[in-house]
Amino acid sequence: MKQIISAAVTPFTADGKLDLESAARLYQRGIRQGLDGFFVMGSMGEWALLDRDERDQLATLACDVIGTRAKILLGISDTGMPSILRNMERWQRLPHSHWTVVPPGTWAGPGDPVKYLHELADRADRPLYFYYLPSFNGVTISLAQFRDILAHPRIAGVKNSAGSLRVRKELLYIKRDLPFELYEGEEWALDESLLLGCDGAVAGFASTAGSLMKDLARRVDAGDLAGASAIQFRLLDIYYAVYGGQVAWWSAGQKYALQRLGVLSSATTRVASQRELPESQKAAIRACVDANREALA
Repeated sequence: MKQIISAAVTPFTADGKLDLESAARLYQRGIRQGLDGFFVMGSMGEWALLDRDERDQLATLACDVIGTRAKILLGISDTGMPSILRNMERWQRLPHSHWTVVPPGTWAGPGDPVKYLHELADRADRPLYFYYLPSFNGVTISLAQFRDILAHPRIAGVKNSAGSLRVRKELLYIKRDLPFELYEGEEWALDESLLLGCDGAVAGFASTAGSLMKDLARRVDAGDLAGASAIQFRLLDIYYAVYGGQVAWWSAGQKYALQRLGVLSSATTRVASQRELPESQKAAIRACVDANREALA
């Protein structure tokens, strides 16, 4: 069965504080929609803009609300190996299923990504997902390095957000020989990536469109290729209405849609470039949400 995991947004109140009530509603809604898991404190979750106490609160809340009803992937990404390991130590007591990490970049980066990820996996007390996001950290992985990384028994799989057909194909190629889970992070290509053999998707827009994405996954499982493709095109219409044509409002746009759906109390984001959502974009989002309200429920 193909899985849809929500790369969940992190809600804030209108005055910029962590909004745990909205976060609980978000998780509960995703469970009702049948989502298979939640990636908490990923890129869509603005992890780099949360302080330590906020991250502790959000990790605890996710485990309390979700429990064992879905996978919980706690994002431990941070500015370097010592702080990543401290996150792991702080949240060891929580009953989540997986750790997830994107290594830092520039001079704090992994150097040798195989050794770096193997060291993390050696020190992990549960399975680890590698979040591959070269646009964030500038770390690119070769076919041989991927093979070595994924041979570690505690590295459960990859969230591939490279946006590259070649990388996806290379990972599918390796998957013929190694038993790891491959999750697509490119929301524009869920249908084809699942049809080609990915185990599912870890999708930022699943916070809003989880029901549609689950329907797409079910159609792939049933061999209904035309139906899956039709849903993908419908999702594209919604993406562009909410995110904007250049995907400029990937955080504020989705949060405004979720506010319109009654899930979040506000559309507040800490992404500096997105704090002022234009009225024209708000109008486009309102029209889109109202037109697709039943499908997004």
